[in-house]
Amino acid sequence: MGLGADAAAGGVDVLIITALKEEYEAARAAGSAGYAGHPGVAAWEEHESESLLPFLVGTYVLADGRSMTVALARPTRMGATATAPVVSTLVERLRPRCLAMCGVCAGNPAHAALGDVVVAELAYAYDEGKRTEDGFEGDHRQIPAPEGWLRAAQDLGTSDLPSFGEASPHEARIWLMERLYAGEDPRRHPARSRFLSQASWTDQIQGLQADGLVARDGAALSLTDAGYALIEQLVYDDLDGPRELPFAVVVGPMASGNVVVKDGLTWSRLKQWGVRSVAGLEMESAVIAQVAHRLGLSDWVVAKGVMDHADPRKDDRYKQFAARSSAEVLFKLLGRRLASPQVVAESAALSRIRSVYVLGGVTGETTYPDYEQSQLAHVCEQLGQAVAKAGAELIVCSPFPDSADLHAVIGYVQSGAGRIVHLHSPRHPEVAERQTEMLAMLGSGHDTEIKNWYYPGPEDDDSREQAWLLCQIQAMEEADVVIAVGGRVSKTANTVLHLAEARRKPIVPFEFLGGASRRAYQRRDWTAVYPALEHRRLMDRDAVPDAMKIADQLVTARLRTPHNYRWPPRRVFISRARPDAAFAQALETYLSGAGITALVGEKELRPDRMVNPTIEDAVLSADLFVVLWSRSYALSRFCYDEIELALRRHAVGEIQLWIINLDGSDIVPPEARALPQALARTPHALVALVRELLEHAEPARTVPGGA
Repeated sequence: MGLGADAAAGGVDVLIITALKEEYEAARAAGSAGYAGHPGVAAWEEHESESLLPFLVGTYVLADGRSMTVALARPTRMGATATAPVVSTLVERLRPRCLAMCGVCAGNPAHAALGDVVVAELAYAYDEGKRTEDGFEGDHRQIPAPEGWLRAAQDLGTSDLPSFGEASPHEARIWLMERLYAGEDPRRHPARSRFLSQASWTDQIQGLQADGLVARDGAALSLTDAGYALIEQLVYDDLDGPRELPFAVVVGPMASGNVVVKDGLTWSRLKQWGVRSVAGLEMESAVIAQVAHRLGLSDWVVAKGVMDHADPRKDDRYKQFAARSSAEVLFKLLGRRLASPQVVAESAALSRIRSVYVLGGVTGETTYPDYEQSQLAHVCEQLGQAVAKAGAELIVCSPFPDSADLHAVIGYVQSGAGRIVHLHSPRHPEVAERQTEMLAMLGSGHDTEIKNWYYPGPEDDDSREQAWLLCQIQAMEEADVVIAVGGRVSKTANTVLHLAEARRKPIVPFEFLGGASRRAYQRRDWTAVYPALEHRRLMDRDAVPDAMKIADQLVTARLRTPHNYRWPPRRVFISRARPDAAFAQALETYLSGAGITALVGEKELRPDRMVNPTIEDAVLSADLFVVLWSRSYALSRFCYDEIELALRRHAVGEIQLWIINLDGSDIVPPEARALPQALARTPHALVALVRELLEHAEPARTVPGGA
């Protein structure tokens, strides 16, 4: 089995759908060709060529060695009816991180030129509604594209793509004549600046006048009979359309309908029906958006090349170019979003942790006390970078320069991957002044959000330490993991670490600076509690960049604590919300392959029984209850009923319960908040976590009569 086959079995980064065979071939060729030094796909592997849903899988490689796995498929005919079942089936089967589509569309002549590529800002079916004797009343369900993809598309240049070419003076001349031939005003055309500069505009017109091809009457410019004859001949002889164009990416709404349009009237109708700035018109983008929304895919993108303007002049001359240019734009966009370090951080594929509390400071216990501050700053900046690149949020308390907190914030922000810093501090003028200075020092050229959480300030100088202790305790409570570097034993860090231990909070105590962190390290029987962890690395300052890998091991081990339940489990209940179906499907597939029966809500329903007792029987029959927590889960009454029943069984030792957080949202049921949880933002990460837990968890003792 090759690399592509492995990817198909375990999920892909992106599933690309095309509606037509020509679009499919253009996407396949664009993937193989790469661009601007990016190798692209070395070889496409065919899968299930004899089945009803064949598809290709390849690994798209970028110039710096990063890569993404790509699946490519198509229905047998265009349109929503043919596309929807293909997309739905393959998404559930291949479990892509992103659903994408490329191909051709009609472009609004007010916004897009022939050959431009429209990236959907939103997608909707424009012919949904009611037709009455007074006309059509639209009832549209618009689905917006993800914000990050829109920004990337707006910033995407095309000059390094194979289909891009600057217009020569001769090509600019023909372009100007063709606009007049089409009855368009070249001065107001969206592509005018790409073909004619201010300086060349006058030269071209004067040259065409001199050749007797155009006539000018004040502000009016028109073709002469000779000009008409020449441009008609050129258009007639241009069978295959352009090979290169100075095309651009246009980001705007995409409207889908069930008919091919060439009436020239639809653009004004779309405006009347509610979306004034529609840029593209085709038949399938709404399906892509709807399937992504229904199956809980956070990433989807549609890029389609403009082959005509949906008017009576509609022909296929630009079809080949539009299919090719849209595929090139799509692969470049996918490479930017799916293979970039920033997206790895956004997907949190490297970490199972939502938030990290960093605390510590100098200790005065080393043989170099005068240099401790310098070392603390260095290692804590490394620590902040590690937290950011793992996709976790950072929690700190002190904005003062002698703390571990400030330097962790600097590293977190300067990494370029930091998402949110939570700053827990008392209300006090001196603290506010330091916070203001810190924000000024960090500057505004970053995307990290700083959130302030304020607590009562000290009533006098003697109560300063108590005010800080309150902030630190609250920060510790909010974090999934505590990472400590140094910290004087006589200060609050020591108390906070004791409390974290009492709360069974995972702690990563780096020992090399001594202080409170060293005491926390020495109190733990690492070999007995975490036998798989190389705990002596916590004595090494060079291990700080790997702090999040160590933290992941501790978080996973909390879920893997010794237990008295049947082990290995024979029946696993997967509790999930409908939008998280892709996660549940991936987990169900893995469990079935491991010989474990997977029970999923509605699949257990029977026509002769009510819903609640059926679900209750399934939960009662399970050995393990896996909660796939998300915002959607928190909003579901049925999910809440399931977890309440499981929590009651867990409290009396009747069932093992794992909480796996899919999106980093807060746990709502009070009884569940204190239970261990781990983060898995992709189906791949979920399966890897459960596999690790099932393969390495060991029971504390055998249950009488159990397996």
